[in-house]
Amino acid sequence: METLKLKTLDIDCKLVTDLLVRFIKNEVQKTGMNKVVLGLSGGIDSALVAFLCAAALGAKNVCGVRLPYKTSSPESLSHAELAAKKAGIEYMTYDISAAADGFAASEFMPDTNCSNFINCSSGDKPAKFTFESTLNGHYLGNILARARMTILYHLSAVSNSMVAGTSNKTELLLGYGTLWGDLAYGINPLGDLYKHQLRQLARYHGVPEEIITKKPSADLFPGQTDEGDLGFSYDQLDYALYRLVDARENPKILVESGDVKPELIDFCLKKIIGMQFKRQMPHIALVSFRTINQSFNYPRDWAM
Repeated sequence: METLKLKTLDIDCKLVTDLLVRFIKNEVQKTGMNKVVLGLSGGIDSALVAFLCAAALGAKNVCGVRLPYKTSSPESLSHAELAAKKAGIEYMTYDISAAADGFAASEFMPDTNCSNFINCSSGDKPAKFTFESTLNGHYLGNILARARMTILYHLSAVSNSMVAGTSNKTELLLGYGTLWGDLAYGINPLGDLYKHQLRQLARYHGVPEEIITKKPSADLFPGQTDEGDLGFSYDQLDYALYRLVDARENPKILVESGDVKPELIDFCLKKIIGMQFKRQMPHIALVSFRTINQSFNYPRDWAM
């Protein structure tokens, strides 16, 4: 039944490929660049972006970067290498363990006095307020995501290349990503494609099947999976989001139809509304008549 519902989301892979290849080429080259760099996680999303960028710019102009942490799965590393070799792109590895652990090992200065503002999980007094005492698995995951993006943007600067993002439509609508981490990029070829559609496109491009079929995971900590975090499968989320966002169906009528569980609709609506700030540039207060990104949208306003 779930598979039949998802057929509504099926895409013409050749047409979508043509659109995305043209998008990548145009958006990168209009900046004066002709290369991209991206993080290769070993998952389907980054693997597909590598294939698409290679098709758009030539494999020699694409660099995938493996960015493991000390607890990262060896499978993630091997799958990232497999994707790079299959796509024919350049790839390198940078271990972020020392950089990320440097945050956790540090203490705030002795004058720190914010016990009413920050809940310190270890109960440390302000005089010994450590960064590590504020961390759990997901908070550490945010540190790792931002450390990885720091490396990618450094490589982008020294190679005069664009950072390519790998977040899909399902993740973006639900806000399932780290602001200024994996949600930071110059272009994003996948942001209008649901996970179901990515699987179709990945098979069309020859992404290795073991990467396509494994459980999606950001590999933030051992045993972590996307669907475990979200509480629903990607198939369930894709279908619900499609009905709510693309088909613009009334949530109440959708509940009455019995096609989507009420708790899934409620979850999606709360995430779509609450995570809007992750999908746009930070709001600027309107003071003048030409407010950036609102009444002044360069380059449109300069007839370019």
